[in-house]
Amino acid sequence: MIGPLPADIESDHQIITTLICNAVHLPAGDPRARCWATEALALAGVVEMLLLIEEAEGVLGRIDHDTTCLWCNGIPGAQIPTDSFWCRH
Repeated sequence: MIGPLPADIESDHQIITTLICNAVHLPAGDPRARCWATEALALAGVVEMLLLIEEAEGVLGRIDHDTTCLWCNGIPGAQIPTDSFWCRH
């Protein structure tokens, strides 16, 4: 868990969105990002908040992509095309 939550966070929705937000703002390689996104997914599943399940799955997918894609992971020699700002993989 992310530790003590701020006093103004009272609902399941707020807890889950806080976890997702914290995960999104970390580099993909930071182990806390995957931990918080996974926790958000588990909590959203328990309370059956379908939109937040989708959001947490999206964050986990982005983390997986950013840590395995040769372009996005910054591996030397991956040769990102100069005409491409966004990864197309």
